[in-house]
Amino acid sequence: MSTTAPMATPPTSRQDHRISAADAADLLIRHQQGVLPTLAVFDVRDPARYAAGHIAGAEHLAESGFGAAVKRLPRGTPVLIYCYHGNASRSWAGMFAEFRFPEVYSVDGGFEAFAAALAAQRAAYGRAPRACAAPGAPLARFLVRHGFGADDLDAPRAHGLTPLMRAALEGRAELVAELLALGVSIARRNMDGNNALWLACVSDQAAVVKQLVHAGIDVDNRNDMGATCLMYAASAGKAGMVALLLEMGADPLITNFDDARAVDLAATRECLALLRHTAR
Repeated sequence: MSTTAPMATPPTSRQDHRISAADAADLLIRHQQGVLPTLAVFDVRDPARYAAGHIAGAEHLAESGFGAAVKRLPRGTPVLIYCYHGNASRSWAGMFAEFRFPEVYSVDGGFEAFAAALAAQRAAYGRAPRACAAPGAPLARFLVRHGFGADDLDAPRAHGLTPLMRAALEGRAELVAELLALGVSIARRNMDGNNALWLACVSDQAAVVKQLVHAGIDVDNRNDMGATCLMYAASAGKAGMVALLLEMGADPLITNFDDARAVDLAATRECLALLRHTAR
């Protein structure tokens, strides 16, 4: 994501049970914020290394404890596993997958890469927006209506939506502008891994999309299914939004976890025509 240093790792893949350190950090932070209700994190290094330092909230796991862990965890629980460098953890991920856990990931780069990505994202998230002591009347009413507090304008509520995401979903360009001016984070993602740009695409508001892109939001953010905003717009038949996203620099060659590009998901002739140059 745009708030972290680039990682020399492949993108998250459900098929290969691999996740980049940056995406793993994002999952863990969203869980700690209450956006993701469940997440299990396992450290499969030796006990001495675990005792010397580990990711906060991670449970040490040895072969002797695997059976108990599988029995204890509900099958729908997402599982993150890290080791020294990201090799042994892939074998562990395969073991969980054999027991029908649908979301199991081995963290590429291991402990050090995971810890570095967490530090980078927490530093970015730690840049709190300015206090909203006297918001404009429309923003004040909006915050109250959706149960947001003026003391933390990045705090998520229902479905992991922040005030910026909710304003984007409602297509409220004036509120988006005010929230951006107050310094809210454009890096936050909801419980599905979508950022505010996705919500702006849902509302089909070009003005809000332009505001967010000009503010530096990640136009190619991939959600927890590997889908980008461009893929969504194409699959929803929103030709105008497809054209705008391409104009804003969206990458049409990115694939989701099913190895599909936006062109493969195009629902209308108009969308297909806009993306035809990316067809295989």
